[in-house]
Parts: sequence; C-alpha cells; structure tokens
Amino acid sequence: MPATRSAFSLPVAGTLPQLVELARVAEGLGYQDAWLAETGGPDVFVLAALVAHATRTLRVGTAVVPASTRTAPVLAAAAGSVSQVAGPGRFVLGLGSSSPAIVDDWSGVDFVRPLTRVRETVHVVRRMLAGEKVDFAGATFRTRNYRLLSPPAGPVPIWIGVQRSKMARLAGEIADGVATNFIPARSVPDLLAGVRAGAAAAGRDASGFEVVARLQTFLTDDKPAAYDLFRAGFGPYLATPIYNPFIAWCGFEKEAQLIREGWAEKDRAKVASGVTDELIDELVILGDAAECRDRLARFVAHGITIPMIHPVMPSHDVARATLEALAPR
Repeated sequence: MPATRSAFSLPVAGTLPQLVELARVAEGLGYQDAWLAETGGPDVFVLAALVAHATRTLRVGTAVVPASTRTAPVLAAAAGSVSQVAGPGRFVLGLGSSSPAIVDDWSGVDFVRPLTRVRETVHVVRRMLAGEKVDFAGATFRTRNYRLLSPPAGPVPIWIGVQRSKMARLAGEIADGVATNFIPARSVPDLLAGVRAGAAAAGRDASGFEVVARLQTFLTDDKPAAYDLFRAGFGPYLATPIYNPFIAWCGFEKEAQLIREGWAEKDRAKVASGVTDELIDELVILGDAAECRDRLARFVAHGITIPMIHPVMPSHDVARATLEALAPR
C-alpha cells in the first residue's frame, strides 16, 4: 500500500482569494494534497490553477469533475493548462459520473450510461493529454481532428470517482487512482475489492493505487447538537438516486428506505429518522481533535491512503481552525 498522504478539500466558505490563502496556510501546516470538488461554487479548474500557482509543494487534484458536463477537448485543455501552472507531478485529474442533480438538473445534459461515459472520457482525454490527434466515435460522444496544442508539463494521472462495485472495477481496469466520498470506513475494503478485481481482469496490479476519500469533518464538543445539524443537512443529500442506494449498499438498508420514503412523501420527520446517530458516526469525522484523529486513522486502517479533511463549517475562519487543529504531526 502507498504511504499515507495528508490532504484537505476545497472549496469551503469564502472567496477565491480566501481559498487560495487557506491553501497557503495548509501547505505551511504540512498538508500534502489539496483536492477540489465540482460544486455550485468557483470553477474547479480556475481554483486548481490559482492554488497551484500560490503554493510550491502541494499536489492539486480534482475529486471529481463530471465526465459529461464538459467535452473531452475542454477537459483536456483545462487539465493541460493547470498542469503547466503546477509543474510536473503536481496535478491529478479526477473524473467521475457525478449525479443527476449536477449533470441533468444543473447542466441540462442527459444523465445516461454514466459508466460508459466515464470509460470513454478517460480513454479520449488520456490520448489528448499525450499529444495525439484524436478521432473518436463512441456510445456517448464523438470528437474529430482534435489535437491539444498546449500540452501538460508532464504526465497527468487520471483518477476515477467510485462508489459501488461497477465503477470500482472500471477504476481498477483503467484509472491511475481512486477517489470516493460519503463512504463508511467499514465499506472501504469491499469497494477496494472491486478495484482489485477490475485491475486483475485487465492484467494490472492495483497494490500501488492511491485512494482518496473526502471526509466531512466537524470539530465540536457538543456532539448532540452536531448530530441534529447533520440530521437536517444530510437527509436531502442521502435521498438522491446516487447516495440513497449507496448507503444501502454500505449496509444501511433500513435507513436508506426511511430516507427514500420520507423524501417521496415530503415527510421531513421520516427523512430525519433515517439519518441515525450510527449513520452519522460512520460518515462524519466528528468530535474533539483527539476523536477526529482517531476516526481519520480508522479510515486509513481500512485502506484509505489519502484521508481528505473537508471542514464542515459556517465560516472561513472555522475551516482554517479545523485544518490547524488536525494538521499533520
């Protein structure tokens, strides 16, 4: 297994200049990786380039960018540009299927054949980043006569965001690393078994795969209040057609059913009843600094090589305090 790396997640609360400054602070605290999510906030590639330019040693990665909301040439051009800013070995392109909410609702792109879309996008973008002139006609998109004229500073690894078995097997087959989100520590071995199976089927060795997990992190001495906060905030998220079957796959079938039924019935109390303390404990790094460190270590023990701290906070200052309290030792 690769050595564990310390990591944090962006964006959090704050403006772009504040996020860049937080990255500088985190680098000074000893963090090794910054992983950027595609959200309703700042453009992920703009933020990646700014963070890469403002720091010297941080590895910057996307975890993850949807494979279907940008064309393959746009993804290749963006990744190549960030790589030039960061320099060799400092940028990772993480791609994933994303969700119907981001792809269909936000972007107006049909969320169809997500596994195939990820497979084809990784194949084509990798060729583009290698400088090839690409003609491709697949099941989910086509491109013709494209060559990236502004190449990356060096090879750009492509990681795949995974949750359940099919995407895990695909990552083992074609990716350079794995990103995951909202996963209980106890479910990590099952997910990685899928990665190893996919790698073995493709004649690859997955023992050196790095695995990054975005871990919602909340420093607090008032755990009952924190449970109530997450019960209210997680319900709608865990009702989605991506995460609801995922938590069921992780062993929370009863909770997933309550959340799904409550959401369909517009019964907020029923949704909240499915977001149990046990489920929150499995999904969130929660407690004082010592408890949070113990929970992070549990994820590492189960196979996560890059536990990514994502501060759940009401302000930029709280996010900074979280990174300071949990800085690498």
